[in-house]
Amino acid sequence: MRTAGYRARWRGEEWRAAPEQRGDGLWVWLVADRPLEDFTPLTDDGPWVHEVPAAACDAVVVVRQLGTWRGHDVLVVDERPGDLLVEFAGGSVLEARAAGFERVARGVHRRWVPAEELRGRREEQVLVDG
Repeated sequence: MRTAGYRARWRGEEWRAAPEQRGDGLWVWLVADRPLEDFTPLTDDGPWVHEVPAAACDAVVVVRQLGTWRGHDVLVVDERPGDLLVEFAGGSVLEARAAGFERVARGVHRRWVPAEELRGRREEQVLVDG
């Protein structure tokens, strides 16, 4: 399960995506794990990308994984076997520190937690306006 990022629906398929704001509007880099027609490799081994105007996509969304860890609302930002890197989403710095979260940037607190301790894991998709 991808933890976070952008996705685009284009020509009936869903793609990993990277939006880019340009002078002529929002464009989207569609990302493929294998060679496809009209896709350009970023390296010899991929990934392969194809850029299209966001207006050509059925939808462009930002995706986040959410859940609760020991009663705290969190965002899942990464994962490794058996563990999840979660970001505190509760709003209180004091509460984040008391729960053992480390400050990684102003207002951003993260920690690794056992995956089995996360409750109510769900995906949230928010439509990107282009």
